[in-house]
Amino acid sequence: MAGERMAGEDELLAVIEAIHAAGLDPGLWSQALAGLARAVGGDFGALELFDKSTMQHLEAHFSDLPPAVERTYFEHYAKLNPRIPVVFRHDVGQMSWDYMMFDEAAMLRSAYYEEFLRPTDLRYFVGGTFIRTDAQFAGCSVHRSPKRGHFARAEIDLMRRLLPHVRQAFDVTQRLKGAGQARHSLERALDWLADGVMLARVDGRVVYANEAMQAIARRGDGIAIKKGMIELATAETRARLADALAAIGRLRARGAGSSTIADFPLPRRSDAPPYLVAVRPLPADPAGGRAAPSADAIIFVRDPLSRNAAAIRILREVLGLTEAEAGVAQALQAGLRLEDYARARAVSKYTIYAHLRSIKEKTGCHRMGELIAKLNDLQVPLRID
Repeated sequence: MAGERMAGEDELLAVIEAIHAAGLDPGLWSQALAGLARAVGGDFGALELFDKSTMQHLEAHFSDLPPAVERTYFEHYAKLNPRIPVVFRHDVGQMSWDYMMFDEAAMLRSAYYEEFLRPTDLRYFVGGTFIRTDAQFAGCSVHRSPKRGHFARAEIDLMRRLLPHVRQAFDVTQRLKGAGQARHSLERALDWLADGVMLARVDGRVVYANEAMQAIARRGDGIAIKKGMIELATAETRARLADALAAIGRLRARGAGSSTIADFPLPRRSDAPPYLVAVRPLPADPAGGRAAPSADAIIFVRDPLSRNAAAIRILREVLGLTEAEAGVAQALQAGLRLEDYARARAVSKYTIYAHLRSIKEKTGCHRMGELIAKLNDLQVPLRID
């Protein structure tokens, strides 16, 4: 043990840098653990996260382990590992090593040591606990060949020095994973909306566009997304959008909460009624994070002619309307003039007004204001394919 080489300061700095790089890119954990193992005087490094209720792995990273050996460990020998029940009782920051747990006779009697570790030419370890909650436990360990003997006190102390860096980096890994899952959940939710939705930066670059927005942009009728940037058809609407995004940017730069809103019609090149555009700031969390990575604003684009299948179905089922009557009712919900709706549907205004009279009879409404209020109570913002 006295002959083991200890890592110099330059090597330690490189190891620490590699550990924190792995926190940002989990694909680098294998490389970081290999560097950690070398620095501490070992041959192999491992990072394992467990579900305490089931004693099953939730996540694991290894420096260099053949796939067949890794599979055997997970399927059979992890549950036979006598170290795990001991370290599960350890506090965060507490170190562990073989001879504090077992003598050599106990190791010889262990299937984990004799059947699993011996063929891999690994035997002794030093490790530390960096997560311990009611639900989870995580530790990082370094292992080495029996020919190199037990880890010395100086090597154990060095592992103790490096463990906080592992804890910090793995916390970043978990937070980024959670952020990614939240973002994917947000995007899936936005894809259910009938309105077009964009998450954008203050410079007008689109971070995300839901399916409805992509369909609107492909039509290129007054609004498009080109090379990742929002493009509007008229100078007036371009200026209004730029002003709204700039106001959001100024408030973010001051770290202030924002109530900045902008609503405006967006004319189309066709004869169709204009889109309705609404720009709102995305809230920042108290730590300075954002609701969506790199996005500052959420922009809604409503097409008054959009026929929402979910809304049509509810109007028909709840009010007993026909398909044509439900279309007129939805136009009223959207604030569309019935003359514009008739022109867009290529039917006469007399036909549309006949539908309107029928809708009033079925709903028991005599005044337009009363009818529109009743219809709005039934509005459904989700789309169904």
